[in-house]
Amino acid sequence: MKQFAVLLIIISTLTACVSKKIEYQDVQNIKIISLSANEITLSADAIFKNPNILGGKVTPDNIVVYINDKEVTTVKSKEFKVPSIKEFAVPLEVTIPFDKIPGNENGGLLGAVLGSINKTHKVTFKGQLNYKVAGFKSTYTINRTEELKLSL
Repeated sequence: MKQFAVLLIIISTLTACVSKKIEYQDVQNIKIISLSANEITLSADAIFKNPNILGGKVTPDNIVVYINDKEVTTVKSKEFKVPSIKEFAVPLEVTIPFDKIPGNENGGLLGAVLGSINKTHKVTFKGQLNYKVAGFKSTYTINRTEELKLSL
């Protein structure tokens, strides 16, 4: 009976600590972080706010990146540790080969830069982020599009 009472106290404490879901705000700061001879690396931040005293973990799940509505790659990101009672950004990073960029199927860096001068491209991050804490799981859908110049 004592063990049951302790278990009940632990469960009620955990549920009180996780009284609210974390709040998804937006995807921001889509930008170019590097260029090489064959590929471009983009990053973005998924912004959340955690009102709870427990942290948890966020894992990207099948986040696809589109350029001009054409699927080009998926986000390869690690599990992110969520801070307690704080706004935080989950970093999302993708590397895209230049030949996958619409309109540049045959070119490398030079073709991408020359083909992108004074052009902007619609870059979309679309998918889900999973949040886990103390046995609870929530899923957040992201869908953010920004205009981005893919040249230096």
